[in-house]
Amino acid sequence: IARHGGIVDKYVGDAIMALFPAPGEALRGAVAMLEELDRFNQDGRRQGKEPIRIGVGINTGMLMLGIVGAAERLEGTVIADAVNLASRLEGANKAFGTYTMISESTWEQSGGRFVGRELGRLRVMGRTAPVRVFELAGLPGESAPAHFAPFGEALALFYGGRFQEALEGFERIPEDPASKTYVAHCRELILHPPAEWDG
Repeated sequence: IARHGGIVDKYVGDAIMALFPAPGEALRGAVAMLEELDRFNQDGRRQGKEPIRIGVGINTGMLMLGIVGAAERLEGTVIADAVNLASRLEGANKAFGTYTMISESTWEQSGGRFVGRELGRLRVMGRTAPVRVFELAGLPGESAPAHFAPFGEALALFYGGRFQEALEGFERIPEDPASKTYVAHCRELILHPPAEWDG
């Protein structure tokens, strides 16, 4: 985190809350964390240990930075809806089998230069409007995984409410955890079509 300009704000249980000066630094920091995790797990496998997983959620937005709380309990931190969304995205990785989930605002402000794919539109707790989210997969100039293109095609069918065609598309990518999630969603929506559909 520090190597990429970030500041650790606090530890919350087994989570790290960090601030970065700009989206690009945050995304580079996330890629570096995943590379370090891969090295850690490789060492662990040689020792017969189970690999560990992490989830990273990144959002860009306005924050309030300062001393907050009451006289009996003051703390220097940041608070904002933007912080809450980043936390929600971190947790949403579990549903997609992904390691990193970034918001549309972060993706756009990074100029779309990083390797990634649109994962979906989520309606997270505390918000009524859906949020477009992306999976971060690499640094600028690196190649995207081969399954990202067919995933994007199937996702467009899903957005359009063409669930049977989307199902067939996602089923062609059985090695992709996010596609497995959508296979289950498509089957449920085919059985119980929604009265209204917004993707």
